[in-house]
Amino acid sequence: MRIDKFFGLALAAALGMAPGNLGAGDPQPAKPAKPANPVTLALQAPIPKSVFDIPATPDEGRNPFFPNSVEAKPAPVVKTTTPAAPAIDTSALVLNGITSPPRRTAMVNGRTFEPGEEGEVKLPNGTKLLIQCAEIRDEAVVIVVGGVRKELKLRFAL
Repeated sequence: MRIDKFFGLALAAALGMAPGNLGAGDPQPAKPAKPANPVTLALQAPIPKSVFDIPATPDEGRNPFFPNSVEAKPAPVVKTTTPAAPAIDTSALVLNGITSPPRRTAMVNGRTFEPGEEGEVKLPNGTKLLIQCAEIRDEAVVIVVGGVRKELKLRFAL
């Protein structure tokens, strides 16, 4: 076999031409169109967004995530009179120190506060108490505990 014929056959195979049509110069007849691949069509389709509406009542349907669940009915609200809140013992609050201007801070039970700041302080028995620093003076701080204002003074000598 001659080399030019070999390369001609290789080129024809690469182009998908039949070996008998090599020198004819006739164009290859058009192939009938293949039906579209359903997998390819499915991959090209836009993916819809999932929407799950969890029903509020059994009449609206059931929960798609927990179909066998039974919604708990809320307990009826019983109005009762609440006794007055007990007085908060503030004797365990200690003013540890005050910083000098321009930015004044006060340390109460080991926690630093700026004026207007609210936070929890730890008491000696391990419980926490929510206080708000209302005002910082030269030798005292005014705090609000449970809606009641209280002044804590620095202890200089014991």
